[in-house]
Amino acid sequence: MRSKPYDSTSPELDLRKFAWLLVLLLAMAGFGRSQPAPLVLDGLGRVALPVDGVWQFHTGDDPGWASPGLDDSAWQPIEAGRSWEGQGHRDYTGFAWYRRRIVIPPGTPAGLDVAHRELALFLPGVEDAAEVYWNGKLVGSLGRVPPHPVWYSTPSPQSFVLGPMRDGVLAIRVWSAPIVYLNHPEQGGLNRTPLIGTPEGVAALETASRYEWLRSNQFGFGVCLVSTLVGLLAGFAWLRNRSRWMLFWLAFPMLKPLVGLVIFDLPGFSTFRLAYGTIAELVALTDVATWFLLLYLLDLRGHARLVRWTKILSVVTLSLTLVDTTMVLLDWTRLFPRQFLYVDVASTIPVELLELYVLVIVAFAVRKRLDAARWMVAVASAVAALETAVSDMSGLGIRWTHWTLHHQIYRTLFTLAGAPINVSTFAQLFLLASILYAAWGYLVEQSQRQSALEQEFRSAQEIQQILIPDDLPTIAGYSLTSAYVPAQEVGGDFFQIIPLTNEAEGGASAMIVLGDVSGKGLKAAMTVSLLVGAIRSTVETTQDPAEILTALNRRLHGRMQNGFATCLVLRLDASGGGTLANAGHLPPFLNGRELALLPALPLGLVAEADYETTAVHLKAGDRLTLYTDGLLEARNAAGELFGFERIGAVSGNTAEQIAKAAQAFGQDDDITVLTLTLAAG
Repeated sequence: MRSKPYDSTSPELDLRKFAWLLVLLLAMAGFGRSQPAPLVLDGLGRVALPVDGVWQFHTGDDPGWASPGLDDSAWQPIEAGRSWEGQGHRDYTGFAWYRRRIVIPPGTPAGLDVAHRELALFLPGVEDAAEVYWNGKLVGSLGRVPPHPVWYSTPSPQSFVLGPMRDGVLAIRVWSAPIVYLNHPEQGGLNRTPLIGTPEGVAALETASRYEWLRSNQFGFGVCLVSTLVGLLAGFAWLRNRSRWMLFWLAFPMLKPLVGLVIFDLPGFSTFRLAYGTIAELVALTDVATWFLLLYLLDLRGHARLVRWTKILSVVTLSLTLVDTTMVLLDWTRLFPRQFLYVDVASTIPVELLELYVLVIVAFAVRKRLDAARWMVAVASAVAALETAVSDMSGLGIRWTHWTLHHQIYRTLFTLAGAPINVSTFAQLFLLASILYAAWGYLVEQSQRQSALEQEFRSAQEIQQILIPDDLPTIAGYSLTSAYVPAQEVGGDFFQIIPLTNEAEGGASAMIVLGDVSGKGLKAAMTVSLLVGAIRSTVETTQDPAEILTALNRRLHGRMQNGFATCLVLRLDASGGGTLANAGHLPPFLNGRELALLPALPLGLVAEADYETTAVHLKAGDRLTLYTDGLLEARNAAGELFGFERIGAVSGNTAEQIAKAAQAFGQDDDITVLTLTLAAG
């Protein structure tokens, strides 16, 4: 039998061809989806190795993607150390996963004992939060991913112990926050390359990273320290004298570097919500403070229209930035990202433009004649404000504008002891140097003024010593003691003892005048000099105590600028008889008891005041004690007054002893005491 001839058109042959073609296609498909090459950690020892090269990447989120058995061959290849926006995922925010297979060659690491055979991961940075998985197990996180995310304005590098040293799959779940107006041209993901090694090697990396941050910022720390000291001194000086508003406004720009360092630059300290919620207010407060500082420095406070517009624009600036702050604190950056971005841009651009208002203020002062120190601070403040304005206008929204000016401002010009120096650094230094120069000039000027003032006080003391005698005159029939203790260099208390040569009226032998001018210090002392001169000239024309007070009141009325003076005038004769008139002064004590006097107004309050005389008569051995309110109002630490009772108890002592008792109790005002004792027989 002959065999059947071969037929190339038979159905059986077509079926075989199709089967072989299907096998070939499946093989090719399997080849295209082969697992990516793992990272082999050759040379792993005490030095960590970078986990560079190609990772597997997938947008979205699935907890199952942490599994080491997951087939990720269909995932997109991506590089660590670059943002995912720069690798084809423009404007993507939210979750994405990175995966990398790690292989430990046999015998690795050489030279380490069994106790050190562990793996650790160093994660230098991520945008914006991440969770780290090793062979499907969560080993740690940088920040916190949603539903309650926490991410940092400046993240701190972190290390994670992965466990025993063996082959495995490293999976990193990354979350990128929604885009805001303050952004970068490209962002999102593992923007810095992780490193893997032993815990010891990774710990060394973490230490080196912190050291490098400290080294690169040491110059800024110095500037920040000096600025903070100046700001605190200005603030405390303002608290001591609330009328010196220039110091108040100066404190804000001086404290800005410290706040910026803590909130924005300190790694892992400030969350993004805190930093982004305060940066606008910080800049606005600094701008407003600079405007008002310039109004003081350039002597423009008298320009009513400029001051009014400065106040209006200050309110507008602070209100616009408060919108941003409120939305950030309410978490709109995450809950309503698109709406927040629109409002963020709309409220920030006017604030950026208003930062240029500093030029308007300086323009108003161009023709003013001011000292070099003021001009230097004013120009430096304007330069610092302009640097901030230009930096903000060119840097915010840079992902859309692609302006390079912001990078030029912060481009490193040179390094100083490892610290980068840029244009912004020079602006800060110029402002700080100008303020220190102005402060030095101010201290020199104040020292000169203080010396002149001390000389004036010494002259006033010399005059007062002439007006208030240390050596008491002799009065026939009386023994006298006196004490005068001013609360300051010079005081407002006074007394005069004027022997009388004309004894036709009742055999008078002396006129004694004691009183107290309201207030303390040089102003009160000048009024005292006026009073003493008036007393001596008046006594030459009349020896009636009431008439003397009436004449003194007429001379003082309208000259004391809402002040007044109390006064007691006593005329005594050698036998102990006499008359006394009082103008609102404290009654004297006679033998420990208070004399009853008619009430009357102090001197200088009204033009026409009536004063009456009261007759007094001293017996042999009687002691009359006159004093000012500084004795009565001496106050101890518990707030208790020296009081009338204590005065009565010590009134039998000498004037010096009485004054010292009040001083020991707690002096608060000028103290003057005068005692007169009628001699026996």
